[in-house]
Amino acid sequence: MAEASALKKSLPKINKVDAPYWQAAAAGKLVLQKCRDCGKVQFFPRVACVDCFSGALDWVEAKGAGKIHSFTWVRVPRNPAFKEDAPICYINVMLDEGVIVESRLVGDSKDKVKMGDRVRVVFQETHSPEIKLPMFELMGSPR
Repeated sequence: MAEASALKKSLPKINKVDAPYWQAAAAGKLVLQKCRDCGKVQFFPRVACVDCFSGALDWVEAKGAGKIHSFTWVRVPRNPAFKEDAPICYINVMLDEGVIVESRLVGDSKDKVKMGDRVRVVFQETHSPEIKLPMFELMGSPR
């Protein structure tokens, strides 16, 4: 079996619907879609508003902050490429804009996570220059 460090972690495949999201993330910005017709903010990127089905969607920059809605720990990743990352804390974050995003909790203090903790977005480099992954760290964590 190949060493975990030699394995490449899988990355999202960028398409025309979510390309603006990944371009913003590569620039260190978290963006969401907002409907011009009804004002609904949504995540993940789609071709139409989930509330009124309008195709009039704009990209708006999110504050990048929210609170832990739920979390779980993975101590033994199924993919060997993630072995060095274990234990991994997967989280659902209720952003201040009112949408839930799935991500990972990173940082030295992640082992202290509790429901409702405030978090902020950080961007992790990958083996692709086109993709930085939005992850979160506990507020108050040293940068």
